[in-house]
Amino acid sequence: MSENPPITLKKARREDMNKIAQFISSSAEWYRPLIDEKDLGEHLPDQKWMEKNYHLRDFYIGENHKNQEFGTISLQYFGDITYLGYIYLDTRFVGKGYGKKLIDHAKKISLKKGQEAMILISHPEAKWAIRAYEKYGFEKKLEAKSEILNYRNGLMKPYYEEGFHLYEYKL
Repeated sequence: MSENPPITLKKARREDMNKIAQFISSSAEWYRPLIDEKDLGEHLPDQKWMEKNYHLRDFYIGENHKNQEFGTISLQYFGDITYLGYIYLDTRFVGKGYGKKLIDHAKKISLKKGQEAMILISHPEAKWAIRAYEKYGFEKKLEAKSEILNYRNGLMKPYYEEGFHLYEYKL
C-alpha cells in the first residue's frame, strides 16, 4: 500500500455503533490472554456498551479509497488532554498504515481544539499496539496502577484496565 493511502473519516452516528463494536471485537482474541476477565467487556462490546459509549465519546470511522471501512478511533477531551480510548482496526487492515491515519485525525482535531497532549492506555504485552504507538511518538508515562488512577485527579479511573500503562503524545 502506498505511504499515503487516501482515506476519509466520518464522525460516527448512533447507527454506526454496531460497526464500531465489530472493529473492537475483531481483535478481542488477541487481548483475551492478556487482560483481566473483568475488563473483557471493553473488548467485546454489547448493546449496553454501545449506548453508553456513543454518548460518552466522539467516535470516528475510517474508510479507504476502495470504500472499505477499516477502523475506528474515539476521542474524549479533559481540559487540555485528549484521551484516545479506542483505536481499533478490522484485523484485515492491521499493518497497512491505517492506524497512523486514525491517530493523525485525532492529532488534527486535538491541535484545532488547543490541546497540549493526547493520552491512551495499552497493555504492555500488546506488543503490536505498543510498537505502533511508540513509532508514532507516544511515550510511556505511567506504569503503576495507583499512579494511573491518580493521574490528573483521577481522570483515568473510569477507563483503567488492569495492568495497562499510560502513554502520552505531546502536541
